[in-house]
Amino acid sequence: SATAETGFYAGVGVGEVTLEDSYAGFEIVGSDTGIQVFGGYRFDEYGSIEAAYIDAGTPEDSLAGVTVETDASAFQASLLWQVPISDRFEAYVRGSVFAWEADASATNGFTASEDGTDLGYGIGAAFHITPRLGLRAEFEGAEFDDVDMRSFSIGGVLTF
Repeated sequence: SATAETGFYAGVGVGEVTLEDSYAGFEIVGSDTGIQVFGGYRFDEYGSIEAAYIDAGTPEDSLAGVTVETDASAFQASLLWQVPISDRFEAYVRGSVFAWEADASATNGFTASEDGTDLGYGIGAAFHITPRLGLRAEFEGAEFDDVDMRSFSIGGVLTF
C-alpha cells in the first residue's frame, strides 16, 4: 500500500503562471514559468496545512507597442482537504491566503509596485509512488487586487 504518510512533508513544484489585468480598457495577459517551494504537515488521510513561497517568474505582454513586464512573488498559507481514491491516488482541494508583491515596468518608462493579502483556491491530484514519495498536479487561482492569477503546476512531495 502506498497511502500517504502522516507527518511533515516538503516539496517543489514548477509550472505556468498567468497574470491577467486591464488598464484603461485594454487587457494585459502575461505568462511565465513559476516555481513553488512548499512544506506542511499532514494530520491524517484527509487534512493538511501547508506553507509555500512562490516565484511567479516575469510574465510579460505587449500593449500598443509597449512591453509590460511583471515580477511577482507570494507567500501562501493553505488548508488542504484530501480525498483518497485508491491506495496510490487522491484528489484534493485547497483554500489559501496569499501575501504577495508585484513590480511592473514597461518599455515606455512606466513603473508600479503593489502588494497585498488575498484569498485563493486550488484543486489537484496526487499519485503516491511510495508512502513517503509522491507526485502532484494542481490548478490554483486567486485575485490579487484587480489582477487575476492562475497557475498549473506539477511537483514532487517527500514526507519525513
